[in-house]
Order: sequence, then structure tokens, then C-alpha cells
Amino acid sequence: MAKLPELKSQHIWAVVLIAYVTTAVMPLGAPFKIFDTTQEIYSFVESLPKGSIVVMGGASVFAFDLESSAAMISCIKHMARRGLRLVNIPLGVEAVQYQKYCTDAARVDQKYGGPWKYGVDYIQLPYIPGGDPALIQLLTNVRSAVSADVYGTPLDQFPIMKDVQSYKDIALWTCPHWGITSIFRFVTGERRIPTAHFAQAAAYTGSYGYRTVFPGLVYVTNGWLGGAGYEKLMGFAGVGHAANDGYALSSALLLIFTALGNITRLSQTGKEEEEEKVEVK
Repeated sequence: MAKLPELKSQHIWAVVLIAYVTTAVMPLGAPFKIFDTTQEIYSFVESLPKGSIVVMGGASVFAFDLESSAAMISCIKHMARRGLRLVNIPLGVEAVQYQKYCTDAARVDQKYGGPWKYGVDYIQLPYIPGGDPALIQLLTNVRSAVSADVYGTPLDQFPIMKDVQSYKDIALWTCPHWGITSIFRFVTGERRIPTAHFAQAAAYTGSYGYRTVFPGLVYVTNGWLGGAGYEKLMGFAGVGHAANDGYALSSALLLIFTALGNITRLSQTGKEEEEEKVEVK
């Protein structure tokens, strides 16, 4: 009987690490099902008239939150393809960097060969302090809460902002941030603006409950799988696919190593029993 090689923990974790790195660089396309909730967001964005204003706004997120950005990046690509316009409204200090990251990663600006031009098709506003009162003020009158973009240029100098005066001009509010409660309360509940939350897996169940509170106005998709599903609908493989592939491949490898470890252990046990019998004789 062929002898199985000894499995060392260092070797196992090295193989798992290589699997993660490989799928991050070259997604393999492991099979998965697209959530109905992801399809709903895609269909809603698809239904918006050309030129509609969409907001990416919220607070409380890591500057480079890959889990929630998987679907957000896909959605921005979708907006650009549909001829929609995007206003980034950061309600937390860290949200400025995160929103810029998502927009840049989507590669929709003309400098990347995309269709969007800054100030015409999208704009990045600066951090707006003040919490809920500031959000309410912004919804009532945008210029009463902020007067310039993140670079200090007056809003009136941008064509896109001529069509953004109050909540009445917003067709969809997207939020890839943890701080979703205030958005659901003031944006969705009071102003009746449809809202899509690209939630981390840990926040998904809490956000999902708002679908029953505001039926037809709340859309929620779930972390990596939601992002991978949106990527699939858009026809490309991004960080969502990479994460899904990494989980799938590493899980398969761990099951294989577990099986090999058990087989090795059982073969060793049998050999030890035979040696004991020989010694007794």
C-alpha cells in the first residue's frame, strides 16, 4: 500500500494562501446563484430614465471596504452604462475616501476610457458634518448644507448640480455604508426616496427587515455574494468573484486535507496495532 505523505500544518496553510492569492488575481468563476434581491436592484437601476440623479451617501465604513464595494462598484458601472448621473455625499469623514475609491475603481471616468466626465456626470462632495440634522437640511436644500465640491469649487460651476436642489431631484439613494439607519429613516421613510443598501454580510439581516417596513422602497443585497451577483449581471469578474472563488476553493481544499489527514491517521493506527500484536507474540 502506498504511503501517504505527512501533512504539516505549514504546508496546508501555504496551499490555502496560494489559493486565495490566485483567485484574487485571476478569478476562476466558481458557480453561485444570483440573489433575487440583487436582481431587484439591477432591474430598478435599469428602469431609471437617462439622466436620473443617483446618490451614493452615508457614513461609518472602512476607507477601503472591499465587501460592500463589490456591489457598489458594479452599480456605478451600471449607472454609467445607463447614462445616469451620480452625486457622492459623504456623511462621515472616512466616507470621502471610500466613495472616491469606489468611483475610481469602477473606471467610468473619461480618463479611464469611460463615458463619464467629472462635474457633468458625477461629482464628489466633501464630508458634511452634523449627523442627522445635516442630512435633513441637505434633503431640504442641498446648498444650505454644502456649497462646494471636495476640491473647493463652488457647486454652481458644475452642470450636474444645476439639477440637484433637494430630495425631489433624487431618483435613487445608494448606501454601501454601515450607517444605514438614518438613511432609512429620513431618506426612505420621510422623503420616500427608493434606497439600495449594499450591505456587509453582518449588517444584511438588520437591513433586510426594512423591506417590510417600506415595501417597494428598500432594496438590499448581501456582501460578497451580492457583489459577485451584480458583477455577473454586468458581465465582468471583480472583487466579488474573487472572494467567492477564494471561499469556494479554500473550503474544498480544507475538506480534502481533512479527509487526507483522517486517512493518514487511520493507516497509522492500523500499523500501530499490527506492531503491538507482533510484540505480544
